[in-house]
Amino acid sequence: MKTLCISLIFLGSLTVAQSASTQTQSSAADSPKDFVFIGTVTKVYPFSAPATALRRWAVRARVDRLVSGTFSGDTFTFTLHSPSQAGLRVGRAYTIKATWTGEGYVVDESTLRTAGVGTKPSPRR
Repeated sequence: MKTLCISLIFLGSLTVAQSASTQTQSSAADSPKDFVFIGTVTKVYPFSAPATALRRWAVRARVDRLVSGTFSGDTFTFTLHSPSQAGLRVGRAYTIKATWTGEGYVVDESTLRTAGVGTKPSPRR
């Protein structure tokens, strides 16, 4: 239940962040709230968003390993414009950078990269 609540909180935050006319991209000075993780996509589904929103798909990823930053959840849900254009497939692992915008997290789908073969989940503390 804790995981579901965390995912819903992030998804709600992303809805606010995505409605801005211009999305904040990562800058030379990353926010201390930014984090990068290797995650396995577990679900891709249509997301109810305002007609003006460009990001109408939600992606749920299991957090396999935290690469940098701080995140304590087991899953992370984010929105994007086109899962197929981003090359996302359920069951595959990707390196995902979540950028804090001040109102929520945004994942730039053009920066998603398939994680290397042999990626193993890190032990949870």
